[in-house]
Amino acid sequence: MTINFNDNWTFLREGKEPISVTLPHDAMITEPRRASCRNGVNSGYFPGGKYLYEKVFSVGEDMLGKSLALHFESIYQNAVVTVNDKEAARHLYGYTAFDADISDLVKLGENTVRVCVDNSLEPNCRWYSGSGIIRPVTLLVRDRNYIKTVHIETVSIDPAVLRVETDGDTIEIYDGETLCASGKPGEITVPNAKLWTAETPHLYTCVVRSSTDERRLDFGIRKLEWSTKNGLTVNGKEVLLRGGCIHHDHGVLGACEYRESEERRIRLLKENGFNAIRVAHNPASQILLETCDRLGMYVMNETFDGWYTPKTYHDYSRIFWDHWKEDITAMVESSRNHPCVVMYSIGNEVTETASEKGCKVCAEMRDYVHFLDPSRPVTAGINVLLNVYTNKGLGIYRDKGEYRPEPLPEANGYKEKKSGSAFFNALARQLGGLMFTMSSGKKGDKASRGAAEALDIIGLNYAASRYDEDAKNYPDRMMVGSETMAGDLPYNWERVKKYPQLIGDFVWSAWDYLGEACIGDWTYHSYKGLPLLAGQGMIDITGKPLAAMAFMQTVWGLHDKPYIGVRPLNHNHEKPSTGAWQFTNAIDSWTWQGYEGEKAIVEVYTNAARVRLSLNGREVSTKQVKNCKAIFRLPYTPGTLKAEALDDSGVVLSCSELTTGGKETVLCVRPEKDTAAPGEIVYVPVEFTDPSGEIKPYIEQRVEIQVEGGELLGFGSALCKTDEVFDKTFHDSYRGRTLAVLRAGKADKVTVTASSAGYATAAAEIRITSIDSV
Repeated sequence: MTINFNDNWTFLREGKEPISVTLPHDAMITEPRRASCRNGVNSGYFPGGKYLYEKVFSVGEDMLGKSLALHFESIYQNAVVTVNDKEAARHLYGYTAFDADISDLVKLGENTVRVCVDNSLEPNCRWYSGSGIIRPVTLLVRDRNYIKTVHIETVSIDPAVLRVETDGDTIEIYDGETLCASGKPGEITVPNAKLWTAETPHLYTCVVRSSTDERRLDFGIRKLEWSTKNGLTVNGKEVLLRGGCIHHDHGVLGACEYRESEERRIRLLKENGFNAIRVAHNPASQILLETCDRLGMYVMNETFDGWYTPKTYHDYSRIFWDHWKEDITAMVESSRNHPCVVMYSIGNEVTETASEKGCKVCAEMRDYVHFLDPSRPVTAGINVLLNVYTNKGLGIYRDKGEYRPEPLPEANGYKEKKSGSAFFNALARQLGGLMFTMSSGKKGDKASRGAAEALDIIGLNYAASRYDEDAKNYPDRMMVGSETMAGDLPYNWERVKKYPQLIGDFVWSAWDYLGEACIGDWTYHSYKGLPLLAGQGMIDITGKPLAAMAFMQTVWGLHDKPYIGVRPLNHNHEKPSTGAWQFTNAIDSWTWQGYEGEKAIVEVYTNAARVRLSLNGREVSTKQVKNCKAIFRLPYTPGTLKAEALDDSGVVLSCSELTTGGKETVLCVRPEKDTAAPGEIVYVPVEFTDPSGEIKPYIEQRVEIQVEGGELLGFGSALCKTDEVFDKTFHDSYRGRTLAVLRAGKADKVTVTASSAGYATAAAEIRITSIDSV
């Protein structure tokens, strides 16, 4: 029996009154941001801290004598769990799941569990980690002789044969309510099987029973193979991975992991053309993997950002040698029965692979993963340029004396020289196109050869210049673009299609995130405050697809019409600072009231040979398309902007338009759901539009929000540089848009009301239904 253990916790923070919270809970998102924060841009200037969670729960006679375990999906980090003042578990890594066996610590009646969390030693992560019990908790109530292992592997697909390894006695396979097959541990044939792919994500249920226990889990029947001849195949068919990297946070919610949040993110990623994600740079949650199973999304699941060489002073490197096997085991065990997981990654930009010692460690880790699960290939993200510099003695982290697990000084008392991934990020801004050539040639070959030999598939971070060379020189080497830039996709995707041994491309990043603040954003200096968001997403933190997303869809061949984007006219007289990752900040809008006569820069994306742009029926210009893009400049005039895609002969292949919205502006509250069950998470965009819904991206002003009948969990915008936070009832709009996220209460309805100076108040209702009727 699995019991939800997320309600009625008491949260204590030093110097603050105790408050009641529902898990998951992120303590970092409510910490005061400050410029002196040791984490700096890594976390968006949010500090960590020490926290205590406490819950009183009852144990009845029916539970005494049974196996009782608290299953924690993730606690960031350094967690100590006690029950009735006796230690039940201690877990250091903030991204892997663990169980606390409390069978012999409970008593009849009331019991108290306490979870101490210590995220005070910082910096310890290169992005926003969150703090506290950031993923759900369950209480597992089982017989002492419970079923401990269930591993399902597809042996063949025609016929469909499964291998089920378990310490249970009997096995049944169900398709919905229909029993399809049954047997004992070992091989079981499923007749007329429906196969799982990202396009057809059909799931079965496996029921394993013993004399004392029953386990149920959903799985998919799919056969995974990989070779340089056929590439990555799923059920015998080659799959090209249209991939994107994601971090674990959920924007205005911080690091809290809600099922509705993951479902929304994966759904939007899939709708925008992605068929694969890389979970960077930490193991995925069960919620994420279950969502990818159900919706259909391939996953590269990753253990670590680094190994034994530090990237920040207090990071995982300090415990690597003692814990890497434990944490790899946790990731693999959490992934084995999920058909969505097609690769394991054991590290990211691990400069250790520039050395013989590091390559031996890499091979040891690869072999250990294969020992746990031989059915999937092992990769790692290798930054070839970073390895080249490491071989020159540059960009290497060097401790100043012996490591001390103590707080570092704030403000000017602590400065960390950029090394590893941070060193590369700084270089990327300076080198630009030189990065491409510097990863090629003999130096790049030497810097990556050891890693390639130690991995099943070498992941190449920003090293597309190796594709042609390595395909020719190493015909038995398999590759994946594990981290790339959107602007390079035309070059990269051409080679993914050309070389079977190059199985896909993962852009950095598919979805924007907290931390690594302003590293990719086109930042205008009129925006004041501390950097907060990375500004690197193809989709922003509110879930809005950006121009770069449309560009990728064009390159993938998923857009049959030209995309028109316009750089923000409300910042025409500012020159932004730009990062290396985003090549544009265009918006799909021709609604810029008050900016008539201003020079507009228009970007059109298409696979056609040429583009003809016209405004209000008059041709502006016709241009050749280079790398799927053409750029036009013209004075802004309201009306209809039209782009026509032309072939070499001038024949119109397709067209699209942007039309100026009406002059009247209204504030709109647009819940993404009309109904919700009590406790359900609901996303509510709040936008400035015309009466027909055309957004007005130049309106950026304070919006206030009220929620009745529910709980406001977060409210904010996609602005990368701001002193605003997400736990208030007010926030400035950005590009005409804000986003509220709420939890539905138990009343008949939730009412969301928004107001902003100069505009009529707007409201919307969400009807609350019983769980059974949803």
